Parts: sequence; structure tokens; C-alpha cells
Amino acid sequence: MKYFLTIAASDNSGGAGVQQDIKVAHDLGYWALSAITGITVQNFKEVFKIEAINSCLLQSQIEQCCSSFPVQAIKIGAICSIKNIMVIVDCLKKYPLKHVVLDPVLFSTSGKAFLDESSLYALKETLFPLTELITPNKPEFEILTNRKINTIEEGIEIAKAKCSEWDTSILLKGGHFNDTKIKEAIITKTHVYRFERERKTFMYEHGTGCTLSSSLACFLGKNISLSDSYSLASEYLVKHYDLLQILLVSQIVEIIDRFTDRNKNRQCITKAIFHKRHIVSNRWQSWAENWCKYC
Repeated sequence: MKYFLTIAASDNSGGAGVQQDIKVAHDLGYWALSAITGITVQNFKEVFKIEAINSCLLQSQIEQCCSSFPVQAIKIGAICSIKNIMVIVDCLKKYPLKHVVLDPVLFSTSGKAFLDESSLYALKETLFPLTELITPNKPEFEILTNRKINTIEEGIEIAKAKCSEWDTSILLKGGHFNDTKIKEAIITKTHVYRFERERKTFMYEHGTGCTLSSSLACFLGKNISLSDSYSLASEYLVKHYDLLQILLVSQIVEIIDRFTDRNKNRQCITKAIFHKRHIVSNRWQSWAENWCKYC
């Protein structure tokens, strides 16, 4: 049995954070352990509140996991406080592991901050060097480097210097760049691995960053190379979210058919379901309207 530890915040909606990490680890053949850094109040669309866990409680969680189980891989997500950063640093020094992936979650997609600016120094100087890989997106990398980055190539050049400064490798994610295809890169102290794939727009995309970083940690924990782990994690991400789209459509059809006649105003009911589930957006709304034409 292989053991995976996620150190991250709880997501009450179940689509990101610790809850998503656990699902991914289970999919990839691990027994998932968890250490909660904070409690969030959120839905698929917005984070409303974040409350950090007491750092002593976090420390006890991590120490119990690492002392009781032979952990092969760790994924770190939202940390929620500078005290939690220092606790994680202490624990990783006490229980050193090779395969530690850090997703530097600085703020939610809706803009809610998980760490304040005063925490960035501690994050970069004390925690980054204890990781095998960090996985910032474009906005996060800009904050961490205090640089405006226009293209993936600019980001790669900056990352080359930061790998030595931070003593870690960097996966620079490409979703926020304006390229037609998704272009991403893993930068180590000695190599740059470039990747390119089709840009896919998912109807539901909550937790994609968590899914990628936790699956990366899982593949690394199986002693797969960094570049191959990325390729496998990227493939897993696309398949996972393709499946979620199918499941969501099936669920909506089931709910509509259960409470309405097949020919009775499905479009209005569909819109009401999306609104009730707090996942309505222009893209969702457009998709719902188009789907209803075929009902």
C-alpha cells in the first residue's frame, strides 16, 4: 500500500482542496492521508470565508501521519497562515521526503486571499527549498517574482534563475497565457521541459489546479520521472474533467426527468437547477440553453 499526504484546506463543496486531493490519490492507487490547514466556506463559483487551523493542531496532524505511515508523496495546497508555513517547514525537516509538490495557492479564482504578502518571504525562503516541485500559474508566478510576464517564454527565462534561488523545480502552468494551445514548462536547475496540448474549455473546472498538483505528486511517488509524471498528470486531468462533464449532464437529465414531464419547459427548470447549485455563469447558461434544444 502506498500512502499519499495532502496538506491543504478543506473545501466544503467537495470539488477542490483536501477533498479533491483525496479523490485523486484514491484513483491513482494510494491510501490518502490529510492534514487540514484551514476551513473554507465556498461553492463552485466563489470562496466566501477562510479560517486557518491552529498551527499546533496542524503540526500534530502532519507528525501523526508521517510517524504512523510510510508516506511516499506529499502535496501541499492552500496553507492559510504564516504560522502554518513554519509548522510545515519544521515537519518536513523532521520527516524529510523526496516527493513534495507545492501548489502555491495565493488566492482563489474569485480573488479571496489565502496568504497575505508578509507570508511570501517565508514561503519562498523556507518552504520552497524543501519541495521537489512547485506549480504556480501565471498570476501566482507574477506575484512570487514581482514581475509582469507576458509570454510563457518570458516566464521560462525568469524561472531558470528562480530554480537556483528557491532551490526547487518549477512547473509553469500555461492556462492563463493567451496562446491558442496550452503551453507549459517544467524548469529545473539543468533542464527545461516544454509541453504543448490542445486548449480545452470545461463546463465545470473547479479544482483543476488541485487535481494536477496532487496527481503529479502521486506519479512522482511511484518513482516516475518528472517529465513523465507531468505527462501522465496532464492526461489524467483531461480525462477526469471530461468524465465530470458527462456525470453532470446525466445528473441534470435525471433531476429534470424526475420532477417534470419530458416536454414541459425543461429550459426553465435547467436554469433553476444551475442557479440553485451556484454554478451559473454565461458559459454554463449558454451551454444549458443549447442542451435544451435537443431535449
